[in-house]
Amino acid sequence: MMNRVVEERRKSRKYDILLLGATGYTGLLTAEYIVRHLPVDLKWAIAGRSKSKLEGLSSKLKDLDPERVQPGKQSLTTPLRYTHHTESTKKNHIEIEVVEFDDLTQLGSVVKNSKVCISVVLYWQVGEVVVKSCIENGTDYIDVAGDIPLLRTFIDRYHDAAVNASIALIHLCGVFSGPQDLLTWAAARELAQKTSLKTKELVFSITEFEAGMSGGTASSLLAESTHDPRVVEEAKQPWVLSPIKRPKTPTPADFLGMRKDPTLGLLSASSFGAIENRALVHRTWALLQDTDQGYGPNFRYNEYIKVSSAADGLLHILTLVLMRAALKFGPSRRILRLILPKPGEGPDIEKERSSRVKFEAIAIADMSSGSAPRAYASFSYPSGGYHTTGLLLAQAAASLLYTRNLAGRFSGGCLTPAFLGEDFWRRIQEAGAVLQVNMV
Repeated sequence: MMNRVVEERRKSRKYDILLLGATGYTGLLTAEYIVRHLPVDLKWAIAGRSKSKLEGLSSKLKDLDPERVQPGKQSLTTPLRYTHHTESTKKNHIEIEVVEFDDLTQLGSVVKNSKVCISVVLYWQVGEVVVKSCIENGTDYIDVAGDIPLLRTFIDRYHDAAVNASIALIHLCGVFSGPQDLLTWAAARELAQKTSLKTKELVFSITEFEAGMSGGTASSLLAESTHDPRVVEEAKQPWVLSPIKRPKTPTPADFLGMRKDPTLGLLSASSFGAIENRALVHRTWALLQDTDQGYGPNFRYNEYIKVSSAADGLLHILTLVLMRAALKFGPSRRILRLILPKPGEGPDIEKERSSRVKFEAIAIADMSSGSAPRAYASFSYPSGGYHTTGLLLAQAAASLLYTRNLAGRFSGGCLTPAFLGEDFWRRIQEAGAVLQVNMV
């Protein structure tokens, strides 16, 4: 549960949640989710550079006027454990904070007024100054930063400082990585609880997912492709974010890049995010290794896309190869800059709202002989990827705000979504995500 140091520094803070970068595509959907689903007496602020954009967003949010359930009453739209809140009919009041990221004093004053900061900025431009400000001002932090070299920088420079300051920095808490980390935690825990065995391999399947791209995601991909080649090569290592290093092993697949699993079906080793997700999950594994929630000494994570046939799988692999090639070379990068979404743009919001996502995972027991037991976990949500990101960011913030019970008895550091543990799992389930975990 929340320690006394955290409780003390939060007492006089103006905002429960600060949404930084609120006028971007992901920021807007996260803000809408907060208005629709978090308690009506929440004290929060939307923040960014443009006052006019923030005012426009504020007006849009106030016009939503959804049916709201008051704090203290459990429902599918109310996060858990608000027993310290009182009944209220007051509308969710939204403050505006104009922030210039090169003015560190101004940024610091806004961050210091907040208990939890959700950061959906352009990370390669201003992400580091936000992380540093949160540590200096005692504010818990959540992001969806997917640039592995940048995350490596965050870990090298700020993990120890965050541990010492009891600041939780929860990285990659969006649809592209959050379910991967959370389902791994859930499946490995189920296997350990039901069989007392550790996990040798986690097999992850992207089962249903139309991967549209926002302007922020496009900008980050293009920025990643300009890193020094040696840095890019290092970022591909499975243990690059892990404090424990192990030998690199190939992703299990046949010569066509396929794998058949008796539960998950036909899988193709063609997930664009597999490299970063493997690095993230392996960091979780390493940090939990010496705790009662450790996955096991021989653990490995492998990610695939579920396909209907070998031809479908080969098409996915070809698409992946072409995408990586296009990002690698200067002329094709310049073309991509012209055709990919710009910051603030993204897939059609209403179309996204009705596009279901589903992910599945199998934890395979670490055994030297015999048939290895297997635990199954799944996550599905009736809306698309960026709506799912809004769900994950908002409910992660609620978990840090109201409960803050981090896995492995951690008080802070550069952590992952799995460290929000049981409380996070229950919150997103109560919020409408369908979560399943069982032995198979």
